[in-house]
Amino acid sequence: MPAVIDWATDLLMSRGALVEVEGNATLRAMLSPELAVALEANDWLSLRFSGGPGSDDETEWLDRLGRLLPADVFVTGARQRRPRASRGIDAAAVLDRELVIQNGIFRPMEDRGATGRYFFFGFRYNVESDETSLGAWTTCLNASTNSLVHQADLLLNTVSGDLEEDPAFTIPREDLARLFPIALGGAQPGIRRMAAAVEQSANRRLARDCDRVADYYRNLLRQIEKRIARRGAEPAVVEKERNRAAATELDRAIKLEDLARKYSLKIRVEASDVLMVTLPVWEITARVIRKKGERIAKFHWNPALGGLESPWCEHCFERAHPIFLCDDRLHFLCRNCFSACAGCGRQFCRACHTRCKCGAGSPTAAS
Repeated sequence: MPAVIDWATDLLMSRGALVEVEGNATLRAMLSPELAVALEANDWLSLRFSGGPGSDDETEWLDRLGRLLPADVFVTGARQRRPRASRGIDAAAVLDRELVIQNGIFRPMEDRGATGRYFFFGFRYNVESDETSLGAWTTCLNASTNSLVHQADLLLNTVSGDLEEDPAFTIPREDLARLFPIALGGAQPGIRRMAAAVEQSANRRLARDCDRVADYYRNLLRQIEKRIARRGAEPAVVEKERNRAAATELDRAIKLEDLARKYSLKIRVEASDVLMVTLPVWEITARVIRKKGERIAKFHWNPALGGLESPWCEHCFERAHPIFLCDDRLHFLCRNCFSACAGCGRQFCRACHTRCKCGAGSPTAAS
């Protein structure tokens, strides 16, 4: 539940509320009269989303809080109130420790203090089965180095206290058009993992209800078989009972299909907001080498997270850690996008080729 609490906290604070959070599941806020009316709440709001007795209804409150959102995706820019340059680091040691290139090497060239352009994409998701679960997800991209920030919520929470709205901000439409599909692709696996608990619960209830239906129809069929056995010398009665058995079997199949539809999982993801902010980083330039090829790449060490950011895979746009390099253009790839061909077993780059040179179809992902 922390993601929901974080989202609600940011939203209420952006509307002028005074908010405090206890633990990971309790939020208290002092609301303006306008906010209280919009949320149908008292001036002093207390919410608890722990899932235990006495908890507030998550679905109801996410619907209420959603009234505070603009009709379209809200895009805004922020800046630091007290900009500070990133402190120097031992760049060579950081690369040796944190830059993992599985099939190549690197050579540090230079490093310096710089800034990174960070885009925080907020998404709302709705997981529907026989029950509904709502939540929020944040994906952060560093557009300066094409890197996917692994701990987006932590970075936002770390820097948010020192941010203010940037009056000179203009919406970078070309950047948003380029980055949004990448952010959505990065959000979907995480949201799918968040939905796993809902799926497991739905599967347990599906198995329970299927067992009940199976037992019910098993007893009906057993009774029909007994009647057939008792009156086997009466062809008309036997035929009638056999037709009844066939109808019972069909009805059972329909009931099981209905249960499967009832408990099937549907996930809907919607964009809610985008925050663009420039943050200080330590920029490291390095030559990345594989065989006789090389490329110049820039990596950012993020002082707020205390770590080197990983580039995204240049085919599927998921986090490339460790990095695999292709032979032709030295694309940065994740493990799956440089996995072995199902036909010949040879590794090849999915960013360069849609299929292996041997002509085999879709390759299997590496385990």
